[in-house]
Amino acid sequence: MNVVCNWKGRATTMLVALAAMLAPAGAAAEVVTLQELEELALENQARWEAVEARSVQAGADVDAANAGKMPTFWMNISSVLAPGSDIERVQTVDGREVNVRASPTVGERTAFRPNVRYEGTIDMRAPLYDGQTRASIKAAEAYRAAAQASSGASRETVLAMVRAAYLDWTETHLVHGFAVTSAEEAKAQRERIAARVEDGDRPGSELDAARYEELQAELVAADASAKAVAAKRLLESAVGTELSPEAEPDTRLLETDSMDTGSDAGWEVESLERQRDAVRQEAQMHRKGRVPVLAVIGQTGLAGVNDRVFPMYRVGLSLSVPLWDGGRAIAMAHAADAQATELDARARDARVARTEERQQALLDRKHAEEQLILANGLVSVSEKRVEQALTSYDLGAGNLEAVADARAALRDAQSRRVQIQVAHTDAMLRLDGRD
Repeated sequence: MNVVCNWKGRATTMLVALAAMLAPAGAAAEVVTLQELEELALENQARWEAVEARSVQAGADVDAANAGKMPTFWMNISSVLAPGSDIERVQTVDGREVNVRASPTVGERTAFRPNVRYEGTIDMRAPLYDGQTRASIKAAEAYRAAAQASSGASRETVLAMVRAAYLDWTETHLVHGFAVTSAEEAKAQRERIAARVEDGDRPGSELDAARYEELQAELVAADASAKAVAAKRLLESAVGTELSPEAEPDTRLLETDSMDTGSDAGWEVESLERQRDAVRQEAQMHRKGRVPVLAVIGQTGLAGVNDRVFPMYRVGLSLSVPLWDGGRAIAMAHAADAQATELDARARDARVARTEERQQALLDRKHAEEQLILANGLVSVSEKRVEQALTSYDLGAGNLEAVADARAALRDAQSRRVQIQVAHTDAMLRLDGRD
């Protein structure tokens, strides 16, 4: 076997590398982190805005319910033109003179003469005991807590969508990088072989084989590019904004052992439990509708007929006792109880599902850590196999097919390692805030 040392081929390789270093740099990459996209998604999602509006509405309902236990004041002003109720001065039995209202009878001459009657008062009502109002306040507060929990659940859903899309984008971006590197190496190899064929050191058939390998590598790179573009578009859809053409994922996310994204776990369970509590309070509110209401009432103002004006005021207690509403309050309370039972069952199911998801995430993380050790070893061995295949080919002891197979195996090993890293990161994100 003849061993041939091709110094011209090595010189060509060095020139290609030097040209790559001296070539003008492309557009600078813009690294976009997961946290930045999460914040953008929360700002842009219409669903998130709707949930926030619902939370604000629930807070306003609490304020409205609290207003029911505060004193109320209102002003009454009235004026009418009607016959009767003249002001007459009479003497009492003890000798005092007082003004009284007196209306003439139909047979009298002034019976149909109109008089101006007017009244201006300020009325006040302050509840002392109102069980339904207190129950309404508790129900409104419970619904506000439920709305806040629902807001957290919607936030968690948005973040989960963004994280899944971001990890997919990261994976396709890295796989595309491996494919591009492989295509560039295949092109450089074809150029080296072309130079050696021209010098007569290699047969012309090897140039066809090199070109075949180059086209295959470029086809793989084109397919990886299309997948990366599609993953980026899905991420933009999840975030609700368009990323710049130079945007790249922060690949350091796959290398971290812990996550600090500031999320809260278990919002779905809490949302259902809060809704259950709110419906129970609503049922209690309906039952309190049959409770008596005790209030202080007051009134002050002036009343008069024509040019005679009299002071008026009154202060007292008011007791209102509901007698019968046709069974409406009880029926609504029973309906609310049934809804609370349904929500309680859903909350229990959600808690069980959350526990199972946590256990699955723990298993996924453990398996990914074990597989990652193997994947790192596989990539290391694949890199050595490529070096060995290239050395063997340069020395004339190997062929291009062995080099192509070694590079394809390395690309597959690198892609597999990225998939495992993504699975490991996904498991940690799912466990974030639950450990």
